[in-house]
Amino acid sequence: MVSALDRLSYAARQTARVAWYAGHYAAGRRLLKPLPKPDFPIGPTPTRAELTADLRGLFEREWQDIAAGLFAAPTLPGPDPAELLRRSALYFRDLPKVDARRHGRINDEPNHHEANAHLPRYYRQNFHFQSGGWLTEESATIYDTQVEVLFTGAADAMRRRMLRPIAEWMKGRRQREVLGLDIGCGTGRLLAFLHGAWPGMRLTGIDLSAPYLEEARRLIGRTARVKLLEAAAEALPFDDASLDLVVSSFLLHELPKKVRAEALAEMARVVKHGGLVVIVESIQKGDKPDWDGLLDLFPYYFHEPYYAEYANGSIDAWCNAAGLKPVASERAFLACVNAYTKG
Repeated sequence: MVSALDRLSYAARQTARVAWYAGHYAAGRRLLKPLPKPDFPIGPTPTRAELTADLRGLFEREWQDIAAGLFAAPTLPGPDPAELLRRSALYFRDLPKVDARRHGRINDEPNHHEANAHLPRYYRQNFHFQSGGWLTEESATIYDTQVEVLFTGAADAMRRRMLRPIAEWMKGRRQREVLGLDIGCGTGRLLAFLHGAWPGMRLTGIDLSAPYLEEARRLIGRTARVKLLEAAAEALPFDDASLDLVVSSFLLHELPKKVRAEALAEMARVVKHGGLVVIVESIQKGDKPDWDGLLDLFPYYFHEPYYAEYANGSIDAWCNAAGLKPVASERAFLACVNAYTKG
């Protein structure tokens, strides 16, 4: 049973988180040089008040699921105050470098390092114009700060919306019999939430970035229930129909069209009949028509080479082509959460 104090505690934590990252966003804007206005048509965009109201709705839905007993309130430990401040300082120190790449349209620095030659070409880029792309310890250290600033403290909450369809699917199942996979796990935030909600699950996270996997190990800690492997989404190192649960968050929009189709086909290949595939991704055109302009602007301000094609497509259509059948869907602020079974 949850109490009024539990609700107040949850609300206080989320409010503090949003205020912290919104403050970073406001301060960072002052350090950035303005880009010229786009020379292409931009769709409608929401007001700040509309975004704030929608964000509040996201937190309210999560609280209602917690109160209903679907899963516990998130307890993922954050960095201690000194580490939080250190990462904040690193974020602001790196921001001028990001801005210089944005104005210079420099986006392929990781491609010129021999140490990265074994990785797919599409991966060796400065996504978001960030330093090191996804391939340095420095990038892994400040990535979560960068993403939370972009989404004003909502990134984790958007990821956690996949806990609802998983909780519904888990009814009647024993945690210790569930084999799960997080594809493109990055710094391990989603894996940590899954492990916290169902500590008996046996989970594996894969990613192409060794530094990001190391950051995930530090976040999750020592546990035999979570394994981390360096592997690609389009070539999963698992047997056919060997996994009960497959998840990914904010992966598909970072993949070229051909690789995305291969990754979805791999998800369908490795999941069992009766298993579940859950994808958290950016909204697409038409999911919230009055916000379509945000999807036009995002790849203009950030190096997102595959985003425009992604935003104009349909996750449901792509998953259907891979043999996955939709069972649940929810828009979660700037993300969509889609759950599928193998058809």
